[in-house]
Amino acid sequence: MTYLELVSRQLSEQLGPLAALEITPDRIPQAAVTIILREEERAAQALIIKRAERPGDHWSGHLALPGGRVDPDKDEDLLATAARETREEIGIDLLNGGKFIGRLPALSPSNRLLPIIEVTPFVAIAPPIFSLVPNHEVDSVFWVSLCQLKRAGLSGEFRMQFGDVVKKWPAYPSAGGPIWGITERIITSFLSSLECRDE
Repeated sequence: MTYLELVSRQLSEQLGPLAALEITPDRIPQAAVTIILREEERAAQALIIKRAERPGDHWSGHLALPGGRVDPDKDEDLLATAARETREEIGIDLLNGGKFIGRLPALSPSNRLLPIIEVTPFVAIAPPIFSLVPNHEVDSVFWVSLCQLKRAGLSGEFRMQFGDVVKKWPAYPSAGGPIWGITERIITSFLSSLECRDE
């Protein structure tokens, strides 16, 4: 059994079930994202995207997980949203060779300046063979070691200037920059379910 198979078994016992999660557009706008896992050098890694900088996008240029808003005309449930958005944004078909293993509790942005939306995070194993094909919404893609993130903790920070005031948020340091905001909150929730072995 590979290390990733052990991690998958461990996580599947702790994550929420994959029972159909209803789309309820009249209640609140919804979105779904996916933590995609792979094994590299006997370590579990997760895929992070850097969003392209686009006018009108509140998450322009941020580090994020692949995903996006529900399309009621295309998606039968939130799992379908997560799979479709992943395929469209980075070219990985999680329903063909990949495997969804569970979900985390839904959450919403805590910043009142951001749109009201409810985000459901899913966790999936990448297919054994895949090609990354980022679309126009994605500037770049990279992988991070989950256990390295857990060991580093929120030891970094993200800064943003508003006039004369600099605001700071706790962040996970990564080679692609600080992972902060709602993505940090999702990863923090996920890492609480992950046990890291001694290396």
